[in-house]
Amino acid sequence: MTTALIASTFLLAAAAWGWHRSAVARRAALEALRERAESVAACSAEVERLRAGLSGASDGLIVVDERGLVAASNPAARDIANLPDQDHRGARIEDLVAWPKLHAALRRCRDDHTPQKFELEIDEGEPHARRLSVRCQPLPGRGAVVGIDDQSRIRRLESLRRDFVANVSHELKTPLTAIQGFVETVLDDPEMSTPTRTRFLERIAQQTQRLTTLVSDLLTLSRLDDDKAIMSPEPVDMVTVIQDAVRDLMPIAEREDLEMVVELPDQQLLVRAEQEALRQVAGNLIDNALKYTPERGVVTLRLTNTGGEALRLEVVDTGIGLSKEDQERVFERFYRVDRARSRQLGGTGLGLSIVKNTVLNLGGEMGVKSEVGVGSLFWIQLPLAQPPAEPTPDAAR
Repeated sequence: MTTALIASTFLLAAAAWGWHRSAVARRAALEALRERAESVAACSAEVERLRAGLSGASDGLIVVDERGLVAASNPAARDIANLPDQDHRGARIEDLVAWPKLHAALRRCRDDHTPQKFELEIDEGEPHARRLSVRCQPLPGRGAVVGIDDQSRIRRLESLRRDFVANVSHELKTPLTAIQGFVETVLDDPEMSTPTRTRFLERIAQQTQRLTTLVSDLLTLSRLDDDKAIMSPEPVDMVTVIQDAVRDLMPIAEREDLEMVVELPDQQLLVRAEQEALRQVAGNLIDNALKYTPERGVVTLRLTNTGGEALRLEVVDTGIGLSKEDQERVFERFYRVDRARSRQLGGTGLGLSIVKNTVLNLGGEMGVKSEVGVGSLFWIQLPLAQPPAEPTPDAAR
């Protein structure tokens, strides 16, 4: 009996010890699983952060492993390098991007473990060719990161800046050369007759006025770079602005034997902008129509409310009209459809550019419809401002 009791006790102790060891093992396994899950979650979070970083980068980024297979890429790279939309991880970079310079740079980067950089022009010779700056940075394990910076926009801006400086220099040089020539002629001929001297002085005054107008337009464009500069705390009535512009330009229409038809609404149309900025917009559109409309032509102004949220101003002429190419470029700085006619009439080539910059800064839209030999329709739309609230009787007291 005693032996049986001892054996039973021993078996119970052994079972308890086995259960304890099993419980410890289970707890250890659960702890290991928990730590592994935390490690996986941390790795997943890090991967998501890396993916977010890649996606948010403005430069194109492609990660390539030591075998030349794509490990990751961001949307910018897919757009610039024209990569397929579907998942291309694991594909060879040579099969995805047909840039021999890139393949050679990656080989040097992998073999020498040194950064590589080069420039590349794709779609060379096309109107919208792209200029790329490409960098290959080596990674531990012989992989590499490819960074692609699309410098096309910067190059276009640099080209526009050079063209702008060249145009300004040319526009300033022309009247200055004329003024210098007239002044030297007057100084070299003390016996010049009074009528001739007067005619030369009138030409000098004319060229000086042209310079003044050009400088004034350049200053206006410079001011428009700050979109807040043309905002006004108080709404301005566009109907009044149009009436003032018509009154100022009516003498030109009468002198050129042109008919002006003005269609204005009875109620106010308020815009939150400087009155002078709006006057320049209306004045430049009307003046442009008058300049390019032959004698006995018609210029029509039509101001309407588009439905409570915006106003629309249309200036229609029966002038020379614009070709498709001219319609695409007519709002560019210094672009002239008829350069000889524009200079003869005193135009600077900046009026419609001022209209464009002002309208865009005010959150509006503009456009043109035209047919050569028939005429043109220039239009702008500006957001309407709410009229100032009337004071309540309580506030008045």
